[in-house]
Amino acid sequence: MALPKAIPALADLTQDIAGPVPVQLLRDWATGQQDLAAAETLLDAFRVTGSVVASDTSGLSRMMQEKDLLEVLDMISRPKEIIHALGREAGGRAIGAWVADNTEMFYGEGLPLETIVEAMAEVQARIQERLPIQVGMCIHAGSFYEIGGGLYGADAGVVEYLAEHCADPGEILLTGTAAQRLKTAKPGGGPVSRMTLQPVEMDDFAEKTFAVQWNRRAPWLKENETVYPHGFPPEFYDLLHRFRESEELRRQIYDQWLRECTVVFLARQRGAGETRTLDSMLDDLVINALMDTLIREPTGANEHIAASAGGLAILTFGTAQEGIGFARDIRAKLTENGLPVQVAIDTGPVLVFRNARGPSGIAGDAVNIASKLAEDLGVSGSISVSERAFSQMSGVSNKDRFELSLSGVTLRGYFLS
Repeated sequence: MALPKAIPALADLTQDIAGPVPVQLLRDWATGQQDLAAAETLLDAFRVTGSVVASDTSGLSRMMQEKDLLEVLDMISRPKEIIHALGREAGGRAIGAWVADNTEMFYGEGLPLETIVEAMAEVQARIQERLPIQVGMCIHAGSFYEIGGGLYGADAGVVEYLAEHCADPGEILLTGTAAQRLKTAKPGGGPVSRMTLQPVEMDDFAEKTFAVQWNRRAPWLKENETVYPHGFPPEFYDLLHRFRESEELRRQIYDQWLRECTVVFLARQRGAGETRTLDSMLDDLVINALMDTLIREPTGANEHIAASAGGLAILTFGTAQEGIGFARDIRAKLTENGLPVQVAIDTGPVLVFRNARGPSGIAGDAVNIASKLAEDLGVSGSISVSERAFSQMSGVSNKDRFELSLSGVTLRGYFLS
């Protein structure tokens, strides 16, 4: 895939723009040969082999609409604490920031798969005993590329996809590649020692996949390291565990961090069936960094950015009118530079966290709705606007109404040109 040559911003990439991704890697790729052999050479230093466990919480969209925001954040934080603590006990380490309802941990090649499965089975048992929500998981073994704190490559895509789209609540999926490394079970089903593997049929996924049943508990696994890489300010994370103690604490949190605002969500538009080769992966890293550069380019843009990484960006504005104006301008600029995006807008109360450099995180129903409208509903050439955001706009024409259900939530609004 050829990189867009119209973008002049490559020379302006800085470590702040690229985030933790090494700028030199991006420059070497963008100015070099750009073929598979070159990609393999550049990425060899970043390759790690082992196993990855990814998880996804079930029912977040519905919870966001039915419960108080702090209740939801606390509810999805609790299983992450168990996953992190028992994962660390088993010899794993966290990957990236666990800012939504997903988690990811890496386990080195020398660690037996049985140890990982045992720990995750105990995680699921404790979550089911203590909490009103459940998570789906996938375990996959392979080669990954660890760049800037995240995992990339085809194997990383496999485990993330299966955890998010295929694992049922409370379920542990095991890929065929991981199953081959087990010593105490044979893929194909039937009770074997401590474990049972049942084949799972998936129409859109070619690799063999199994659902795991673990036949014993592991009470000896301790929950010492419960603090996962959450990305919240330390003060907020502490209050999140104590807000139920009094209404005063709840008010303190909302007074400090809650804002009523318009959320603009941008997601890079990707072609159907894009390959996951190493050269396309490097293309992605460069293009994502360039997209971030262009979003930050306007004077004062950083004040609106709540999050930006990996081909996604979330920005906040005081009014829906400001939001649609920015959305149209940035969409046009990105498209002109060969970077089509899917854009969505919602409005509502959100928690916005800041550090010395400006906004550094965001949480709330408006973020969740905007992300679904952009990533799941996004239509090329249109901006998806929720009904409540549209009601605050004026002078908007050329609209087409939509109504659909996603993840158990009915979404209503308009496609705007």
